[in-house]
Amino acid sequence: MKTLTKETARSLAKVISSRLSTFHSDDLVAILGVGRESSNEEAVESWLISRFAEIDISHVDTIMEHASEVLIQHLNDLRMEVAGGYISELPLPQVFVQSKLITDQELRCIARAIYFLVIGEGAKSYLDSLIYLVVGGEGNAIDRIAAWISTQGMVYTYFPSELTLPMAQRLMEELNCTDKLF
Repeated sequence: MKTLTKETARSLAKVISSRLSTFHSDDLVAILGVGRESSNEEAVESWLISRFAEIDISHVDTIMEHASEVLIQHLNDLRMEVAGGYISELPLPQVFVQSKLITDQELRCIARAIYFLVIGEGAKSYLDSLIYLVVGGEGNAIDRIAAWISTQGMVYTYFPSELTLPMAQRLMEELNCTDKLF
């Protein structure tokens, strides 16, 4: 077993992220990364380093396949948590750590991540219409989700990505309530 180096993680991330189907180049940043990476590739790299600290590098092809499978399963599990109606608590501010205000860039990144988690296998046009109906506001679905997030809470303690799952679950709950009315 060897420690996964940043260079190896970067190479694996490049291949793995190219295999993933996403809408934007940074959909996964606020899901897999800390929320400050600039691309899906960097987010996958962060995730690999945190998830696979030690690996057997003697079989590179099996490492890539295994890491891809684990990542896809992780993303599917998160989507199931969002779709399943579970509601995670928003992180509470800690008295010993100063809370940080979310920036516009972080807000949009979280909005794209939420869209990625909520859409699952659904139709994009249907989800967009539902978001327009439920969230209101102006702009495209991402703009509306970002505006909705800003009304829910604008602070985090450690990383912007800590808001992604609880916010996605709350949005899904609102979308499901409206969907049942029609």
